[in-house]
Formats: sequence, C-alpha cells, structure tokens
Amino acid sequence: MANPNTDYSGSPQSRSSAADNYDAIKGDIAQLTESVKKLATEQMGSAVGDAQDQVKQKLGDIEQSIRKNPTQAAIVAAGIGFLVGLVMTR
Repeated sequence: MANPNTDYSGSPQSRSSAADNYDAIKGDIAQLTESVKKLATEQMGSAVGDAQDQVKQKLGDIEQSIRKNPTQAAIVAAGIGFLVGLVMTR
C-alpha cells in the first residue's frame, strides 16, 4: 500500500527521504552480512576443530598400532611403497 505521506513529485524533500531509506537499508544489509559471517565462522570453526580432533585421534591410534607391531608396519609400508613404485613407472 502506498504511504499517503510519500511525495513522489521529485521534490528535494522526497529525494532526501529516499536517500535516508537507502542508507537505512544499506546499514541493515551490512549488519545482516556481519551476522551471517559471524554465524558461519562459529559453525565452521567448531566443525574444523572437531575434524582436527578426529584426525589427531586416528593418528594416535595408528602410531599405537605401529608401536605394537613394528614388523607388520614395516612390511605394509614396503608393500605400499612397492605398489606406488609400480604405478609411477607406468
């Protein structure tokens, strides 16, 4: 609905009102952008932290497995190295 107090005649008063509305909308968009950026940073930060914790735990598990069975770990590493070498030479 049209506002009865709005003047569309192009007078200087209506132009300053439009500029004020534009500035208000621009400020609202800037605040919204900052809020979304802050929320995304918080969400991604926690997800990255969780992923890092899981990787650290897995690496710890692998290290323990290697310490328990060093011969088996060396044989597996040699086999993987051999397969990578085969693939690289082709």
